[in-house]
Amino acid sequence: MVLTRWSLLPAVAILMVVGAGCSDIKDAATDTANGAACSVAQKAVDGVSGQVDNAIDEIGADPAAARKKLAGLRDVLDKASSGISGDAKDALSDAADALGRLASEAGDAAKGADVDTSAVDDAKDAFGDAVDGVRDFC
Repeated sequence: MVLTRWSLLPAVAILMVVGAGCSDIKDAATDTANGAACSVAQKAVDGVSGQVDNAIDEIGADPAAARKKLAGLRDVLDKASSGISGDAKDALSDAADALGRLASEAGDAAKGADVDTSAVDDAKDAFGDAVDGVRDFC
């Protein structure tokens, strides 16, 4: 059997359609994964955001309680980010890091150190930026 370019045309056409279909399947899978990651990330940041502000307000009055609360909230975000990937995970990790810095500042204050308001403000801003990152991506 002699193959000519005309006899190969149907096979090439089929391969092109199959290849395009695989790309669509990959895009759909990526969209689904991003959607699930966003759902987890948004629920996590929505659940901790208000509590973070309350804990920050407590640093001056009861730093030990503030440290405990901030560390617990950081753990919530760490657990949420462990099951996802991509930009949503990065934003949650950034938020958790900021809460870790806030918890550290509160811990230092609980040991008698003066509260470094500049460090607290920086970490609070970093947390806000990370939360905005989740909301912007999602």
